[in-house]
Amino acid sequence: MLHVDHVTKVYKPPPPLLRPFVRTAVKEPVPALKDVSFQVERGNIVGLVGPNGAGKTTIIRVITTLLTATSGTVTLDDLHVDRDGYEFRRRIGLVLSEDRGLYWRLTGRQNLDFFGVMAGLSRAAAKRRTTELMEEVGLAGRDKLVFGYSAGMRTRLSLARALLIDPPLLVLDEPTRSLDPVATREVGDMLRGLAARGHAVLLSSHRLDEVADVCTKVVALVGGAVRFEGTAAELAADQAGPTEALVRLLTQEPKTA
Repeated sequence: MLHVDHVTKVYKPPPPLLRPFVRTAVKEPVPALKDVSFQVERGNIVGLVGPNGAGKTTIIRVITTLLTATSGTVTLDDLHVDRDGYEFRRRIGLVLSEDRGLYWRLTGRQNLDFFGVMAGLSRAAAKRRTTELMEEVGLAGRDKLVFGYSAGMRTRLSLARALLIDPPLLVLDEPTRSLDPVATREVGDMLRGLAARGHAVLLSSHRLDEVADVCTKVVALVGGAVRFEGTAAELAADQAGPTEALVRLLTQEPKTA
């Protein structure tokens, strides 16, 4: 399915003549990702965790073709992220945090109809798919301006948008950041259902309890490098709870030889 192999990303500073016009104080190259490798298989939910600045957003941008890696490869089935950009993107459903992928002054149905056509569906097919997805994510009969949706309803709608052309891989960037515990659990249940139907899910989250509860595998990034890849049970093999074990993993200094 998704294979991230030895990905490195180095942000280069702007040329000296451009520095007065760019909002950055960086004068030296900044390594954001250091030889990152992991896999996401169909039917699995992989949790991507790490402190601020660990590289989570950078690796998501590389996977979703928004950034080009300095080195390394990303493949999705038989597609290469650089060589097959258009088809690669069509196999990914992306859910961003803070509702950045929705038009708030359109209704939920209007959003899905619009994005369905933009994704290549005919108007009739987009309307049919919208009806299916509004039912699937629990928004049937609750169509109104997105501006009036609760945070949980907007997350459901964002997930529906990501599923419009039924992509095999879903990438979610902190979708439950502003949700209450009930809405967070509902989103987790939906993700489990999607995984059970054969989707692969990559979930980036700061909520370690959510990752430990929902994900079948955890990838922990610290300082741009993978510090741990495995199940929550393996992480907590020392009898600590998985959440406590994750906190310890992300805050302790790496072991040196």
